[in-house]
Amino acid sequence: MSTISIRMRIRRANWGFTLIEVTLALGVAGFCLVTVFGLLPVGLTSNQASLEQTTAGNISSAIVSDLRSTQPVGAGTSPRLGMPVPAAGTAATMHTIYLASNGSATAVDTAPMTSGSAISRYRATVQFFPPQPAVPRTATVVRVLITWPALADPNYQTLPANFSGSYEADTTLDRN
Repeated sequence: MSTISIRMRIRRANWGFTLIEVTLALGVAGFCLVTVFGLLPVGLTSNQASLEQTTAGNISSAIVSDLRSTQPVGAGTSPRLGMPVPAAGTAATMHTIYLASNGSATAVDTAPMTSGSAISRYRATVQFFPPQPAVPRTATVVRVLITWPALADPNYQTLPANFSGSYEADTTLDRN
């Protein structure tokens, strides 16, 4: 054999990939893709839960802001939602607000809206614990519980017990 044909064989061997190398590369790429595609549902679920928590937090902040702007203090109703804020010395009360996905109220202290463009998505249960005469505090404690989906617990007169997600915030309304 001449040296020219030996050089040609050596050069031809370096021209491309062998079938074994291609198969291994495809196997590694396939394994990586299966792993990435397996993580997609987890990421989507986490993203949805994060969106629900963010919306519930914004709704809770809006409710607390509405309650803080109530005038006169201890005897009025909130301007946006129309919830009566109990005066000091009265019994604890509870109000239920159903809200659409955009945070607008669909129903207050009534059954949730189950059809139409403003279908209820969130349920806000607002509990007021006004100061009693024998207790040396002057602030009304307010507990805001946001749950979803709203239609999981349609009885607005009781605390929700059947929901997939919740957000809770406590605050006080100064009564001085």
